[in-house]
Amino acid sequence: FYTFFILYVFLFFCFIYFASYCIFFVFFSYFFLLIFFFFLMIRRPPRSTLSSSSAASDVYKRQVLTLLAPSAGEPRPNIIFILSDDLGFGDYSISDGVNRTHAIPTPHIQALAQNGLKLTRTYSGPVCAPSRCTLMTGLHQGHCTIRGNDGSYRPLQRSDVTVAAVLKGAGYTTGLAGKWGLGDANSTGYPLAQGFDVFIGQDSQVACHNWYPALIQNNTVTEQPVPENAHLDAQRCLSRDGTCRWANDMTLDASLDFIRTQSRRSSPFFLYLSTTTPHAGLLQGAEDDFPTPFPYFSHFGNQSAYGGWPLVQRQFASAVWAQDQIVGAVVAELEALGIAQDTVVFFSGDNGPDSHPLEFFDDPGAFRGKKRSLHEGGLRQTAVVQWKGHVPVGTESGQLFAFWDFLPTAADLAGVDRGSWPATDGISLRPLLEQRPQIEQHAYLYWEFCMHSAVDGLLPQQYAVGWTQAVRFDDKDHQWKALRSNRDSNILLYDLGVDVSESLNLAEHYPRVVALAIQHMEAAHVEDPYWKSSQNASDKCCASCFSHDGCPYPCVQRNSSSSRTQHIPAIRELVGVWNVSCPRGSEQLQIQATDEPSVLWLVPRPRPVCPRLAGANSTLVMHQGTLRLERCGPESGCAGVTGVLGAEEIVRVVDHDYTYQIGTEFSARWPPDAEWPEERWTLTTRSEFRISP
Repeated sequence: FYTFFILYVFLFFCFIYFASYCIFFVFFSYFFLLIFFFFLMIRRPPRSTLSSSSAASDVYKRQVLTLLAPSAGEPRPNIIFILSDDLGFGDYSISDGVNRTHAIPTPHIQALAQNGLKLTRTYSGPVCAPSRCTLMTGLHQGHCTIRGNDGSYRPLQRSDVTVAAVLKGAGYTTGLAGKWGLGDANSTGYPLAQGFDVFIGQDSQVACHNWYPALIQNNTVTEQPVPENAHLDAQRCLSRDGTCRWANDMTLDASLDFIRTQSRRSSPFFLYLSTTTPHAGLLQGAEDDFPTPFPYFSHFGNQSAYGGWPLVQRQFASAVWAQDQIVGAVVAELEALGIAQDTVVFFSGDNGPDSHPLEFFDDPGAFRGKKRSLHEGGLRQTAVVQWKGHVPVGTESGQLFAFWDFLPTAADLAGVDRGSWPATDGISLRPLLEQRPQIEQHAYLYWEFCMHSAVDGLLPQQYAVGWTQAVRFDDKDHQWKALRSNRDSNILLYDLGVDVSESLNLAEHYPRVVALAIQHMEAAHVEDPYWKSSQNASDKCCASCFSHDGCPYPCVQRNSSSSRTQHIPAIRELVGVWNVSCPRGSEQLQIQATDEPSVLWLVPRPRPVCPRLAGANSTLVMHQGTLRLERCGPESGCAGVTGVLGAEEIVRVVDHDYTYQIGTEFSARWPPDAEWPEERWTLTTRSEFRISP
């Protein structure tokens, strides 16, 4: 506008001066005058800009959401992101460079790739919570709110702007089904406080380890009972006729309900479907780490083609198979509703493999490390994007795609003006999806994470333990990856173009590249009191740990071995079926309650193996941690003996650092005497899983 105004004035005076010589200036003058009035009529106010300060306030967040009006005239697709938990690079059938001697069939994920775009260089975070934080906020680990595996310790803040908030501001209805892990109920990180209109699932990643929860979160109802899981029995749950509700089946049902409801509305929707499989899960009374319901495990039963596989691998395979069935159900629903061409579907795992032997399925492929590692085995994914009628079928791209690219990509697909996007470390891949040149590229990708033990996969960890940084960038001839621990000067530098296993350190041969890598590391990291950096490998750090009040500061690394703790039981806890052992053998004993508060009754047995169980009327009297057995016989009269009573809490460690109380073992030990040998009675009960302090 101002340019044309100045040109017009200049040419007007030129006309006055040269009018007698050059009559054509008259025409130029009128021409620019017309252009001047044209721009005067159509000019818009200047585009608003956003601050990229990390100290964003609630006011800033509200300003962002008011600026997210979509551009007019462009079709806006529905957006679905399906995130799988602990799915290894080699666990599903679309990843390249994997030994397929034992291959888990994933036909629906395979079909998704065949009908869309496969992104072979996708990068997540090293572990659950940081991966989800980068996916939701568009920020890498250098300054996202959650950089360790504990969203209860440090939830998302009011100043965080998630992809759900961006899309909601653009007129989308936003839904989350399944695992969250970025803030518990009543915190600033709860999904309803972070842009989601609908949330049905489990807010805490600790709760998510329980595959058959008795309580879930349903929008504002933060403790909704699941009646089918009120009284769990592993054998009943996993039987052909089992009625228990698996968390991932509930997630799928909630997702399909959301899709059906939104398909009847004119506005587009965003669905974040976040499963807890094939992450190890807990079921009360089950011994295995992957207690999938019968319809999934039966596919890998003893009578199937996979019957020769070891049991633990068949159990894990059933969890991967279940994830594939979930993907298939979502895609089938989109087709049935006639909205497949109006919906972009993303699929990826959230970090490297874990929790089972990795050799059998070659889970990390050729990469070094696994979950929690900053080597490629902890970060690399093969993501898939299907958008029928837009993304060409059966295509593949080596374009770098980091989890923090999802927010700008989704915002771009939703038609949100770029000047209105929140601050992000990501780039939009919309041009790539629409077969246009992908001009915008990453300067680098960045991660940081702290672990005080090595994270070895099929190949051992190369970098030192402690606080570690990793940076990934390409140049014309190389695909660089650099790592350093505790700000040490000993940088590891690899060229992934020829060395995907990160085996050959090239740091001494490329000092300029090393200097550039350090420059990127220093620029990317923003110090945070909740996730301190370190220059000392012995420093405590908040990486993968939990306490009732959140991750301690500084974090106390938890013991990764199972343990038992003593406590004095209440008499009501002793009711049940006990296992009795003595030199003659073993048997079971039924103990029942009586009307007296400190007395229990032993149900008589006709021919007991162990002598202390003989007698028609036997009672147990509890007093200050001891248990007195009083037995009355028809000929011998009444006699008594006092035994030592004990109780141990049985705990189980999941994910290295999460310790759960899964039951209690009660014991009564009767000392030998002249008449009776030593006997030991035990009763094991299973409780609802709860985190141990």
